[in-house]
Amino acid sequence: MIWVTLITKKKPVITAREALTSFCSRFEKLYNQELTDLYSKFNGDISIFQRKSLYKVSIDMIADDDFNLRLTLPYKLGSTKGKEITPNSKEILQLAKDIAHKNKGQILLGTLTARVIHNLKLNFIEIAMLIYNMVEKEVLIPIPVEDLK
Repeated sequence: MIWVTLITKKKPVITAREALTSFCSRFEKLYNQELTDLYSKFNGDISIFQRKSLYKVSIDMIADDDFNLRLTLPYKLGSTKGKEITPNSKEILQLAKDIAHKNKGQILLGTLTARVIHNLKLNFIEIAMLIYNMVEKEVLIPIPVEDLK
């Protein structure tokens, strides 16, 4: 029903193709009626896909989820209150606090990963999983683009 184009500098890896397929599927299911009525009822107004309602998420949120775009944004520290934090995660959190202190509260995951590799005796997969879990638990929270200065 829809055509989505992903423009990259290189041939996309399989995960990018899978993400694109997932995005298309979710978008079509979620906005089926709007796509049907796009050029009649909505007069081609594509802003309907940007609105977040009680029942639907915006197209930006779908893209963030499927393409993990939030991983490229700066992060800020969230609360650890009531959350189970492993000893390794506590060490990563301390490194994140140091980075945030030096960068006006902002933490880039690439910088955090590099610092963890340098300071802790963990392999890259372990580090990636620990940081991912911290993002999932909202110990590390992406800063929305609108809030960036």
